[in-house]
Amino acid sequence: MNLLPSTQILALPRELPQRQRLADELHARPFETLASPGRVLSIATLRTGAAQDTQCLAHLTELEPALAAGGATHLRLQWRGLRIKWERHTEFFSLSLFCESAEGGAFDTAWLDVLPPGWLARLPGEMVSATLVALVPCVGGPPHVRDVAPLFGSEPVVGNRIADGAATVVTDLRAVDGVTRFLVFDHALNRRRAGRTAQRLVEIDTYRMMALLSLPLAARRMGELGAEEAQLASLMERFRSAADGDEALLAELVSLAARVEHALADHGARFSATRAYGGIVDRRMAELREAVVPGLQPLSEFLDRRFRPAVESCAATAARQAELSKRIARAAQLLQTRSEVERERQNQSLLASLDRRQGMQLRLQEMVEGLSVIAMSYYGVGLAAYALKPLAKAAGANEAWVVGALVPVVALAVVLNLRRLRRHLVSAP
Repeated sequence: MNLLPSTQILALPRELPQRQRLADELHARPFETLASPGRVLSIATLRTGAAQDTQCLAHLTELEPALAAGGATHLRLQWRGLRIKWERHTEFFSLSLFCESAEGGAFDTAWLDVLPPGWLARLPGEMVSATLVALVPCVGGPPHVRDVAPLFGSEPVVGNRIADGAATVVTDLRAVDGVTRFLVFDHALNRRRAGRTAQRLVEIDTYRMMALLSLPLAARRMGELGAEEAQLASLMERFRSAADGDEALLAELVSLAARVEHALADHGARFSATRAYGGIVDRRMAELREAVVPGLQPLSEFLDRRFRPAVESCAATAARQAELSKRIARAAQLLQTRSEVERERQNQSLLASLDRRQGMQLRLQEMVEGLSVIAMSYYGVGLAAYALKPLAKAAGANEAWVVGALVPVVALAVVLNLRRLRRHLVSAP
């Protein structure tokens, strides 16, 4: 088989418009390479809107005026021996500066003096994390803890062997002068692996801080949830004992539901982000492929001791909030059910009352119809008598007998006419 590059162009069907962008997604934001000795400073600032995107890009053009930013989500540029990488994420921006130099101490920052004065301080947005990774060559096994701790100026330090033993990382995870520092001893890293290792450490620190943004919110919501749950319990007790009317209970329940749903709308996205960021930290820790160094507390163990409970506390708050919303919905459904039952009972009572009234009206109507028959018969006989009396007198008949015989005939005619009229009214649409 010929292994030389092919020059043939294959005829393919019409391409999906987004296909190339989707295919390139796997290659977006590649890892930077890094050689020891080297340093990486990464700063993450919160992103608040599209206007800040423009400010960030304008800030980068101070270094390279010809920078074609457009709607880019990541940019790279060179500045006087520094490699600079800028990335736009959903909730924050990250700016990473790479330097490969042996000058100064591991955590010295004199290499940043080549930047314009105050350029870093003028980065748009509020800083959420600043991470400094120092990569130094180290032949042999990991250094002793007592030799490393003075570099951080505090005890304890944590760390372990990473990258299948190709490096050792040590840190105190403290923000000294606003910067969290990682010291990586390079035993057998190549440039690509060193760059990936540094990037993973940066992301662990950045996403750790992003995940903890909702911790103060969770602490405050826990207190509010306790009060809201107590209010719901009081409402249900009053509902059970029927101490208040359904309208008063419903008004209070609607007010409580509005507060809880408002909190869900305001804080749900923040708690979901914490869960996502916590998952990223876990994946980055797994990608480090740790091995325990005797006498040194593992980094993952240190994170599990405080970081994992904080993330779980936020998750518990979100779950408790959602559960309270469901309980309120069930309480509202119970209240609505009782209101419907009460309304149905009142409707049945009203229908029974209407039935009684209709019966009374029917009897009254029958009585009125009877009186109407008498009255109409009386007037009918009276009118007919005026016509029959002269005829009876001419015929020599008794006028009283003629009028008396006329009474049942007129009465029967009136009754039959009323029945016909009633049937007509009933059959009318």
